[in-house]
Amino acid sequence: MIKLRGPYQTRPIRFLHLAEYKGWRIKVYGIRYQGVNKAEKPDPQVVKLATEAMLAKLPQPALNDTRYGIGFLIINQGEHRNWLLLDWWYDQEIIKQYMYSSPLDAPGDITRVDNDLLACTWELAVHGFERQAWIDTVLNNPQGPNIAEYLRRQLNADI
Repeated sequence: MIKLRGPYQTRPIRFLHLAEYKGWRIKVYGIRYQGVNKAEKPDPQVVKLATEAMLAKLPQPALNDTRYGIGFLIINQGEHRNWLLLDWWYDQEIIKQYMYSSPLDAPGDITRVDNDLLACTWELAVHGFERQAWIDTVLNNPQGPNIAEYLRRQLNADI
């Protein structure tokens, strides 16, 4: 029998901003464990440190035959750690991902997660949204790929 720590609770998922870095355009999302603090977004310091650190890890050049300079970053200020998932579109319909994390009390102490983790249920909601946005605006758009429209689509929901 599976023993749960508690029932599932929705968390706010919010689009924070569009980051531009050395030819990359990255949608930045925040997820926040509610706990005692009912804030809808991760702490600004967590967002700042995570965004700066993760953008610096993007491969260069941003554009080549299989890389489009387009992706998204999930900053999840979770119950026990900060989780940072940097994803970018590759070779038409593939996502590449780097996963990092940091302690809640030391958000600048960011380390690579080197195991077989993929994402939590809340992070998967962002992946699902971004997948559909990519299909609708780039892969299956009757007018052809529309990156500007893809970047305009943003997830803001309690999931």
